Amino acid sequence: MQGRGVRWSSLSGLVFVVLAVAGALLLFDGPTEGSPTKMAAWYGSSSNRGHLNIGWILTGLGLFSLIWFVVALRERVRASEDPASEHGTFLSTVILAGGTIYVAVAMAGVALADGVKTMSDDTYHHQVYSGVIHAANDATYLMVTTGGAALATLIFATSVAVRRYAILPRWVSWFGFVAGVAAIFSIIFFTMIVWLLWIAATSVTLFLQSRSAPAPRHEPASATT
Repeated sequence: MQGRGVRWSSLSGLVFVVLAVAGALLLFDGPTEGSPTKMAAWYGSSSNRGHLNIGWILTGLGLFSLIWFVVALRERVRASEDPASEHGTFLSTVILAGGTIYVAVAMAGVALADGVKTMSDDTYHHQVYSGVIHAANDATYLMVTTGGAALATLIFATSVAVRRYAILPRWVSWFGFVAGVAAIFSIIFFTMIVWLLWIAATSVTLFLQSRSAPAPRHEPASATT
């Protein structure tokens, strides 16, 4: 791993998992269907809207952390690709593209969820539109799960890089192939647990390996006359 900043950024994957899970529990709390009266009472409460906003903030910070993890992962793979010029930087590019697309789609999704669920702050007499809230939940879920296709490309590319360059233990690669399939099928809710665990495990493993790797030695510049 190159540099202390990149080394510590590798832990951002674990931070993402913790913040994303905590934030989602708050952001997607509350009734999604039922009588309009029941939904109006829940979403019309300022305290309930407050913890939805906290969930939005935590999830956003989690996705912010994921950006740093993606870059750290990309840098680690790219460093291995450089000596093997016949392969170019294909895998590291796929990792960066997949991570970037997923973060962008997920950020848009959580913003949509929070904006619609708390919009009674801005409506006349704090009116709650139960049907719109239900639609926002469905749209957000589909945005995040569709983004799983982009996340799968990151996971698959990392798994291939692990096998090709031995940059991480081999089990990360095998686990990654399973997690990549799970990311593609994120529409099935429980599959999300698989790729979240892969990100957390890869994040910690990447950090530990980079920490134990010897620091690069810099030769003193020769004196010029």
